[in-house]
Parts: sequence; C-alpha cells; structure tokens
Amino acid sequence: MKTITRVVLNILILLSLSLVSLNGFAQEAQHEHHHRHLKYAKIKNPIAKTEKSIAQGRKLYEEHCIACHGEGGKGGIGPELTSSDRIHGSTDGEIFHVITAGVAGTKMKGFKKELTEEMRWHLVNYITSLNKNEINK
Repeated sequence: MKTITRVVLNILILLSLSLVSLNGFAQEAQHEHHHRHLKYAKIKNPIAKTEKSIAQGRKLYEEHCIACHGEGGKGGIGPELTSSDRIHGSTDGEIFHVITAGVAGTKMKGFKKELTEEMRWHLVNYITSLNKNEINK
C-alpha cells in the first residue's frame, strides 16, 4: 500500500510540475498573437531615418537586442524583426512603445531607464530598416 501511495504521490507531483510549466508556456505563447498598440500607432518618429541614425541604431541593437532577436533581427528567443508584420504593431510609435515599456508576460523588458528617448528612436530606425520595404517610409 505504501508503494502505491508513493507512486500516486509522485504522479501528482509530476502533473503539478507539468501544469506549472504549461502555464508559463501559455503566458509566453499568448503574446505570439498579433495585436496593435493603437494608442501609440500615430506617434511620429522625431529622428530622421538616415544612414547615420540607422548605424547608431544598429550599434544599440548589437549591445542590447541581438541576444534575443538574433543577428539582423532574424529571431531567436524573441521574435524575428525583419518583417513589416510585427507581433505588437509595425508603426514607429508602436515599436518605440515596445522598446520603452517592454511586453508584460514575456522576456521583453522595457529599456526606458537604460536608453535615452533619442537612442530608442535610433533603434526604431534600425529595426524598421531590417525590412527593405520600410526604408523609405
């Protein structure tokens, strides 16, 4: 009887741990669906999308973003950034908002305290330059 009780207890523990893991996965997965941040969609980028700005953004990307979003924005831990169809919106304002505030329930932290507003806009210029269709927007 003790053996059966121990087996049942072990099964219950494994099930509990599995549910905890699935809950964490579900929280991460819920942010994989596309949605917009319309409150920020119309915010205009005050930094012109010049080669100099894109180069500054690339340097910041390599320092702060490449570990999760991969070389050239091709993805990794975080989503790929080369498409104009981005998970949290594709306007400069939406991208700026995500960089600034992060995304709750994911590993994407906000960079408001680490990067100045100007630096975050340069980063937006670099990210949008990864999609060749957006360079002249």
